Amino acid sequence: MLRDAIPDVHGHAKGEHPAYERERPVAYTARMLVLWFWHAARRGYPRDLTVTDHTNYLTPGDPAAVQTARRALALARDGEIAAAAELAGVSPGQIETLAGAFAAGMRCSIGVEADDDPRNDPNAAAILAELAPDFVIRSVHFLPVSHPETGAPWLWPFDNPEFSFVYDRVGTEATWELYIEKLLGEIEREPCNAIGHFYVPAKFGNWPAPAKLDAYEDRFVEACRLRGVAVELNTRLLYREPSLQARDAYLAANRRLLHKAKAAGLRVVVGSDAHAPDDQGRGFEYAVDLLRESGIEPAP
Repeated sequence: MLRDAIPDVHGHAKGEHPAYERERPVAYTARMLVLWFWHAARRGYPRDLTVTDHTNYLTPGDPAAVQTARRALALARDGEIAAAAELAGVSPGQIETLAGAFAAGMRCSIGVEADDDPRNDPNAAAILAELAPDFVIRSVHFLPVSHPETGAPWLWPFDNPEFSFVYDRVGTEATWELYIEKLLGEIEREPCNAIGHFYVPAKFGNWPAPAKLDAYEDRFVEACRLRGVAVELNTRLLYREPSLQARDAYLAANRRLLHKAKAAGLRVVVGSDAHAPDDQGRGFEYAVDLLRESGIEPAP
Protein backbone atom coordinates (compact mmCIF):
# COMPACT_ATOMS: atom_id res chain seq x y z
CA MET A 1 0.00 0.00 0.00
CA LEU A 2 1.12 3.55 -0.71
CA ARG A 3 0.43 4.44 2.92
CA ASP A 4 3.08 1.97 4.03
CA ALA A 5 5.70 3.39 1.66
CA ILE A 6 5.54 7.00 2.93
CA PRO A 7 8.63 7.76 5.03
CA ASP A 8 7.84 8.18 8.73
CA VAL A 9 10.30 10.85 9.84
CA HIS A 10 9.16 11.23 13.45
CA GLY A 11 9.48 8.50 16.07
CA HIS A 12 10.62 8.30 19.69
CA ALA A 13 12.47 5.08 20.46
CA LYS A 14 12.96 6.17 24.09
CA GLY A 15 9.24 5.76 24.67
CA GLU A 16 6.41 7.68 26.33
CA HIS A 17 7.35 10.44 28.73
CA PRO A 18 6.74 9.91 32.44
CA ALA A 19 5.25 12.63 34.63
CA TYR A 20 7.07 15.94 34.19
CA GLU A 21 8.78 15.93 37.59
CA ARG A 22 10.05 12.39 37.01
CA GLU A 23 11.38 12.98 33.50
CA ARG A 24 15.08 12.32 33.19
CA PRO A 25 17.47 11.84 30.26
CA VAL A 26 17.08 8.36 28.82
CA ALA A 27 20.15 6.74 27.31
CA TYR A 28 20.07 5.14 23.90
CA THR A 29 21.38 1.62 23.49
CA ALA A 30 22.15 -0.03 20.19
CA ARG A 31 19.62 -2.73 21.08
CA MET A 32 16.86 -0.13 21.64
CA LEU A 33 17.47 1.46 18.26
CA VAL A 34 17.81 -1.75 16.29
CA LEU A 35 14.63 -3.15 17.83
CA TRP A 36 12.76 0.05 16.95
CA PHE A 37 13.51 -0.69 13.29
CA TRP A 38 12.92 -4.42 13.71
CA HIS A 39 9.32 -3.82 14.76
CA ALA A 40 8.71 -2.02 11.47
CA ALA A 41 10.57 -4.71 9.52
CA ARG A 42 8.47 -7.56 10.93
CA ARG A 43 5.25 -5.73 10.01
CA GLY A 44 6.53 -4.66 6.61
CA TYR A 45 5.90 -0.93 7.22
CA PRO A 46 6.86 1.82 7.39
CA ARG A 47 9.51 0.91 4.85
CA ASP A 48 11.37 4.18 5.48
CA LEU A 49 11.70 5.05 9.16
CA THR A 50 13.58 7.68 11.16
CA VAL A 51 14.12 7.91 14.92
CA THR A 52 14.01 11.53 16.11
CA ASP A 53 13.91 11.62 19.89
CA HIS A 54 13.97 14.80 21.97
CA THR A 55 17.16 16.69 22.75
CA ASN A 56 16.26 16.88 26.45
CA TYR A 57 16.62 13.09 26.53
CA LEU A 58 20.16 13.17 25.11
CA THR A 59 22.94 11.69 27.23
CA PRO A 60 26.73 11.80 26.70
CA GLY A 61 26.67 8.10 25.82
CA ASP A 62 24.11 8.46 23.03
CA PRO A 63 26.53 9.12 20.14
CA ALA A 64 28.41 5.87 20.83
CA ALA A 65 25.16 3.90 21.02
CA VAL A 66 23.94 5.46 17.77
CA GLN A 67 27.18 4.66 15.98
CA THR A 68 27.03 1.07 17.23
CA ALA A 69 23.44 0.77 16.00
CA ARG A 70 24.42 2.17 12.62
CA ARG A 71 27.23 -0.40 12.33
CA ALA A 72 24.86 -3.22 13.30
CA LEU A 73 22.29 -2.08 10.74
CA ALA A 74 25.00 -1.89 8.07
CA LEU A 75 26.09 -5.43 8.92
CA ALA A 76 22.50 -6.61 8.67
CA ARG A 77 22.23 -4.92 5.28
CA ASP A 78 25.31 -6.85 4.16
CA GLY A 79 23.93 -10.15 5.40
CA GLU A 80 26.42 -10.44 8.30
CA ILE A 81 23.73 -11.88 10.57
CA ALA A 82 25.77 -13.22 13.48
CA ALA A 83 28.05 -10.18 13.70
CA ALA A 84 25.11 -7.75 13.61
CA ALA A 85 23.19 -9.70 16.25
CA GLU A 86 26.17 -9.81 18.60
CA LEU A 87 26.94 -6.12 18.15
CA ALA A 88 23.34 -4.99 18.78
CA GLY A 89 22.54 -7.54 21.48
CA VAL A 90 19.54 -8.94 19.61
CA SER A 91 18.74 -12.39 18.24
CA PRO A 92 19.97 -13.64 14.84
CA GLY A 93 16.32 -14.13 13.87
CA GLN A 94 15.61 -10.45 14.45
CA ILE A 95 18.59 -9.49 12.30
CA GLU A 96 17.41 -11.89 9.58
CA THR A 97 14.05 -10.08 9.58
CA LEU A 98 15.85 -6.75 9.21
CA ALA A 99 18.10 -8.11 6.48
CA GLY A 100 15.08 -9.30 4.54
CA ALA A 101 13.42 -5.90 4.92
CA PHE A 102 16.57 -4.13 3.74
CA ALA A 103 16.71 -6.40 0.69
CA ALA A 104 13.10 -5.39 -0.05
CA GLY A 105 14.01 -1.69 0.11
CA MET A 106 13.52 -0.69 3.75
CA ARG A 107 15.57 2.33 4.91
CA CYS A 108 16.48 3.37 8.45
CA SER A 109 17.93 6.60 9.77
CA ILE A 110 18.59 8.25 13.12
CA GLY A 111 17.89 11.92 13.69
CA VAL A 112 16.70 14.19 16.48
CA GLU A 113 13.80 16.39 17.52
CA ALA A 114 15.58 19.59 18.49
CA ASP A 115 13.32 21.32 20.98
CA ASP A 116 13.45 24.23 23.40
CA ASP A 117 13.25 22.24 26.64
CA PRO A 118 15.05 24.15 29.43
CA ARG A 119 16.19 20.80 30.84
CA ASN A 120 18.42 20.08 27.84
CA ASP A 121 21.92 18.99 28.83
CA PRO A 122 24.29 22.00 28.91
CA ASN A 123 26.46 20.08 26.44
CA ALA A 124 23.52 19.14 24.21
CA ALA A 125 24.97 20.94 21.18
CA ALA A 126 28.24 19.01 21.44
CA ILE A 127 26.42 15.71 22.00
CA LEU A 128 24.22 16.43 19.01
CA ALA A 129 27.17 17.23 16.77
CA GLU A 130 28.84 13.97 17.76
CA LEU A 131 25.61 12.06 17.17
CA ALA A 132 25.59 13.42 13.57
CA PRO A 133 21.81 13.20 13.02
CA ASP A 134 20.53 12.20 9.61
CA PHE A 135 17.46 14.41 10.02
CA VAL A 136 16.53 17.28 12.35
CA ILE A 137 12.96 18.20 13.26
CA ARG A 138 12.70 21.48 15.14
CA SER A 139 9.79 22.07 17.48
CA VAL A 140 8.54 24.38 20.22
CA HIS A 141 7.19 22.87 23.44
CA PHE A 142 7.74 25.68 25.99
CA LEU A 143 6.44 29.24 26.15
CA PRO A 144 7.57 32.09 28.44
CA VAL A 145 4.74 33.03 30.82
CA SER A 146 4.27 33.94 34.49
CA HIS A 147 4.14 30.93 36.79
CA PRO A 148 0.51 30.31 37.85
CA GLU A 149 1.45 30.14 41.54
CA THR A 150 4.56 32.26 42.06
CA GLY A 151 4.16 34.74 39.22
CA ALA A 152 7.84 34.36 38.39
CA PRO A 153 9.01 34.01 34.77
CA TRP A 154 8.46 30.39 33.76
CA LEU A 155 8.82 28.26 30.66
CA TRP A 156 5.42 26.60 30.38
CA PRO A 157 5.30 23.08 28.83
CA PHE A 158 2.08 24.03 27.09
CA ASP A 159 1.44 20.72 25.30
CA ASN A 160 1.84 18.64 28.47
CA PRO A 161 -1.55 17.50 29.88
CA GLU A 162 -0.28 18.12 33.41
CA PHE A 163 -0.17 21.85 32.68
CA SER A 164 -3.16 22.26 30.35
CA PHE A 165 -4.99 24.23 33.06
CA VAL A 166 -2.61 27.14 32.40
CA TYR A 167 -4.44 27.81 29.11
CA ASP A 168 -7.30 29.23 31.20
CA ARG A 169 -4.91 31.77 32.74
CA VAL A 170 -2.87 32.69 29.67
CA GLY A 171 -5.72 32.54 27.17
CA THR A 172 -5.86 30.85 23.78
CA GLU A 173 -5.12 33.95 21.71
CA ALA A 174 -2.10 34.93 23.85
CA THR A 175 -0.81 31.34 23.77
CA TRP A 176 -0.88 31.25 19.98
CA GLU A 177 0.76 34.66 19.70
CA LEU A 178 3.59 33.57 22.02
CA TYR A 179 3.94 30.31 20.10
CA ILE A 180 4.11 31.90 16.66
CA GLU A 181 6.66 34.49 17.70
CA LYS A 182 8.89 31.87 19.30
CA LEU A 183 8.51 29.41 16.41
CA LEU A 184 9.34 32.01 13.77
CA GLY A 185 12.41 33.00 15.76
CA GLU A 186 13.51 29.37 15.91
CA ILE A 187 13.07 28.99 12.14
CA GLU A 188 15.14 32.13 11.56
CA ARG A 189 18.00 31.21 13.92
CA GLU A 190 18.27 27.44 14.10
CA PRO A 191 19.11 25.01 11.27
CA CYS A 192 16.84 22.04 10.67
CA ASN A 193 15.27 19.91 7.97
CA ALA A 194 11.65 20.29 9.02
CA ILE A 195 9.37 22.00 11.51
CA GLY A 196 7.30 19.60 13.59
CA HIS A 197 3.59 19.65 14.45
CA PHE A 198 2.71 23.27 13.71
CA TYR A 199 -0.74 22.93 15.30
CA VAL A 200 0.47 21.67 18.69
CA PRO A 201 -1.08 24.62 20.64
CA ALA A 202 -4.50 23.25 19.61
CA LYS A 203 -3.75 19.89 21.24
CA PHE A 204 -6.42 20.47 23.91
CA GLY A 205 -8.89 22.14 21.56
CA ASN A 206 -7.49 25.66 21.94
CA TRP A 207 -7.93 27.11 18.44
CA PRO A 208 -7.57 30.85 17.82
CA ALA A 209 -10.06 32.89 15.80
CA PRO A 210 -10.10 31.67 12.16
CA ALA A 211 -8.72 34.93 10.75
CA LYS A 212 -5.86 34.85 13.26
CA LEU A 213 -5.06 31.23 12.48
CA ASP A 214 -5.09 31.95 8.75
CA ALA A 215 -2.56 34.76 9.27
CA TYR A 216 -0.37 32.60 11.50
CA GLU A 217 -0.30 29.87 8.85
CA ASP A 218 0.71 32.39 6.19
CA ARG A 219 3.56 33.73 8.33
CA PHE A 220 4.73 30.20 9.10
CA VAL A 221 4.68 29.07 5.48
CA GLU A 222 6.58 32.17 4.37
CA ALA A 223 9.25 31.67 7.06
CA CYS A 224 9.71 28.05 5.98
CA ARG A 225 9.92 29.10 2.33
CA LEU A 226 12.63 31.68 3.04
CA ARG A 227 14.72 29.16 5.01
CA GLY A 228 14.10 26.18 2.71
CA VAL A 229 12.58 24.16 5.58
CA ALA A 230 10.01 21.38 5.15
CA VAL A 231 6.63 21.31 6.90
CA GLU A 232 5.64 18.21 8.85
CA LEU A 233 2.22 16.63 8.48
CA ASN A 234 2.04 15.11 11.96
CA THR A 235 -0.57 12.35 12.29
CA ARG A 236 -0.43 11.79 16.06
CA LEU A 237 -3.50 13.88 16.80
CA LEU A 238 -5.36 12.08 14.03
CA TYR A 239 -5.09 8.71 15.77
CA ARG A 240 -4.98 9.98 19.37
CA GLU A 241 -7.87 12.45 19.32
CA PRO A 242 -10.71 11.42 21.67
CA SER A 243 -13.52 12.83 19.52
CA LEU A 244 -14.50 12.97 15.87
CA GLN A 245 -15.07 16.71 16.20
CA ALA A 246 -11.51 17.30 17.40
CA ARG A 247 -10.08 15.10 14.66
CA ASP A 248 -12.13 16.85 11.99
CA ALA A 249 -10.85 20.24 13.16
CA TYR A 250 -7.29 18.97 12.92
CA LEU A 251 -7.92 17.49 9.47
CA ALA A 252 -9.38 20.74 8.20
CA ALA A 253 -6.44 22.75 9.51
CA ASN A 254 -3.86 20.43 7.96
CA ARG A 255 -5.75 20.39 4.66
CA ARG A 256 -5.55 24.18 4.55
CA LEU A 257 -1.88 24.24 5.56
CA LEU A 258 -0.91 21.69 2.90
CA HIS A 259 -2.61 23.74 0.18
CA LYS A 260 -0.59 26.74 1.31
CA ALA A 261 2.61 24.68 1.42
CA LYS A 262 1.94 23.42 -2.10
CA ALA A 263 1.36 26.97 -3.39
CA ALA A 264 4.62 28.11 -1.77
CA GLY A 265 6.61 25.19 -3.18
CA LEU A 266 7.44 23.77 0.24
CA ARG A 267 8.49 20.20 0.85
CA VAL A 268 6.18 18.20 3.12
CA VAL A 269 7.26 15.34 5.36
CA VAL A 270 5.00 12.97 7.30
CA GLY A 271 5.52 11.81 10.87
CA SER A 272 3.51 9.57 13.17
CA ASP A 273 5.19 11.04 16.28
CA ALA A 274 5.19 7.46 17.59
CA HIS A 275 6.31 6.84 21.16
CA ALA A 276 5.74 3.09 20.86
CA PRO A 277 6.42 0.68 17.98
CA ASP A 278 2.72 -0.03 17.40
CA ASP A 279 2.23 3.65 16.49
CA GLN A 280 4.84 3.67 13.72
CA GLY A 281 3.13 4.81 10.54
CA ARG A 282 -0.26 5.24 12.25
CA GLY A 283 -2.66 7.72 10.75
CA PHE A 284 -0.94 7.58 7.37
CA GLU A 285 -4.21 6.67 5.65
CA TYR A 286 -5.30 10.23 6.50
CA ALA A 287 -1.96 11.55 5.26
CA VAL A 288 -2.40 9.96 1.83
CA ASP A 289 -5.80 11.59 1.40
CA LEU A 290 -4.62 14.99 2.64
CA LEU A 291 -1.56 14.99 0.40
CA ARG A 292 -3.56 14.03 -2.67
CA GLU A 293 -6.27 16.60 -1.95
CA SER A 294 -3.59 19.29 -1.82
CA GLY A 295 -1.94 18.10 -5.04
CA ILE A 296 1.12 16.72 -3.27
CA GLU A 297 1.59 13.17 -4.53
CA PRO A 298 3.27 10.97 -1.92
CA ALA A 299 6.22 9.13 -3.42
CA PRO A 300 6.88 5.46 -2.58
